[in-house]
Amino acid sequence: MKAIKLSQKHIQGVALFTMFFMLFSCSKEQIEKFDDPFVHIMKGNQSRIEVNTQRRDVVSYYFYYSTKNNNKDLEVTYSVKTGNGLQQGRDFDLLTTENPLLFPSGIYKRPIQIQWLNRTVEDDEDNTLTITIEQTNLKEVNIGLPGPNHYQSEFIIEKKN
Repeated sequence: MKAIKLSQKHIQGVALFTMFFMLFSCSKEQIEKFDDPFVHIMKGNQSRIEVNTQRRDVVSYYFYYSTKNNNKDLEVTYSVKTGNGLQQGRDFDLLTTENPLLFPSGIYKRPIQIQWLNRTVEDDEDNTLTITIEQTNLKEVNIGLPGPNHYQSEFIIEKKN
């Protein structure tokens, strides 16, 4: 019985130490950085994916707006660039024509839709489609995930045989 009490005290001590360590290891600046609003694009938490050349469907890829509740509309201007191995109308169709993409107040997720067309590609060519967030109408909204690298400010889709 005495060994059980000692184990419980030991566990409580370790838990208390861990809690204090976590509390004091986070500086105020680190916490505030995630309070800044930002917009990013990804699929399945990935910023680069592959699609098969035999796909013949419409796929939605999402822009996400992370912010505290506010009453301002966000406009996101983006660009779509294709490598020399892809061509719109032959390999894919960009169905979304709205640019800038509007996030009305209270909306935090907006799609861009691409219809993939069944066509094999040349392996030695650049078969990528890159969607890049260029700017927003709100100065305080950061592009990409918080941090110096701005991950997920662009999304790359590679079409592969």
